[in-house]
This record gives sequence, structure tokens and C-alpha cells, in this order.
Amino acid sequence: MDRLEAEVGATIELTDVLLLSESGRAMVGTPTVADARVVVEVLEHGRDKKILVFKYKNKTRYRRRRGHRQDFTRLAIKQIAIGQVEAAETKPKRASRKKAKPAASETETPEVTAETTAVTIDNAAPAKPRARQARKVAASVEAPPTEASAADGTAVKPEAPEEAAAEE
Repeated sequence: MDRLEAEVGATIELTDVLLLSESGRAMVGTPTVADARVVVEVLEHGRDKKILVFKYKNKTRYRRRRGHRQDFTRLAIKQIAIGQVEAAETKPKRASRKKAKPAASETETPEVTAETTAVTIDNAAPAKPRARQARKVAASVEAPPTEASAADGTAVKPEAPEEAAAEE
């Protein structure tokens, strides 16, 4: 707040209250809330950071640079009251800003299967020879059983088209 003429440690009662909120219900003054008061304690007096005020006019060699530091008084709210009834004893403490640790189920990574790998590889651009090799492996994983299946029902790896072309 702007600097007040009061000693450090003094208790002051402010009666010009413009807005008061209690339990989600707001009372707006016209211009002030009737019978509302705030009791505060003066913690310290000080000066804010310096700001530079620079005036400039083009093509006229007019430049003015001036600094300014605003005086302030730091207050602690002790009590907020409406008439004889107290609205709040002290200001509630702010909740911690630390992030809560995620639950164990959120930290687990999903299982990667051949199907998800094949989908990822099929969408990739064929830029490197290794990507082509990965596509061959994914194609062999996804290949349906052929007529040349083993007796126990496992699929026999079909020949890749590039290998067949190389044999010819």
C-alpha cells in the first residue's frame, strides 16, 4: 500500500472498504461498504524498485530521463469485520505450490506390442535402410498364416519380395 504515516508495529483500523467477500458472497460498496473495517498491523516502510521514465520527441533532440522509486508500507491483516460481527480473524494461508507425486498407475509405461510397433513403422517415412529392415520385421510379425504352415499351427516366415527379386 502507499506509504502511511504510522510507526512500525502500530495497529491501524481502515474504514474505507470498497468490496468485501464472505463465503463466496460479495458486498460491493457505493462507494464504501457500510460498517466495514479492516484492522492491520504495520510491518515495515520501504521503497520499491526504481523505474525509468523516458520522454522522447522525434527529430527535435528532446530527451528526458528520470528515475522514480515509490514509497510503500507493508501491512499484515489482523481482522476483517462488518459492524460488530467479525468476518475473518486472519488471512488464510495459501496452499503449497509443489506438485503432488503421481500415483503408481500413472507412472507405469504402457506395454509395447508388435501391433503398435508395426503401426508406428508403417507411418514412418522410408528414409534410412534400417527403417526398411524394421518394416520387414514388422511385416513378418503381422503376416497371416500361409498354406505352408507347420504342423503345430505356427506360421512359416514368407520370403520377402526383395529377396525373390534378387534370386531372379
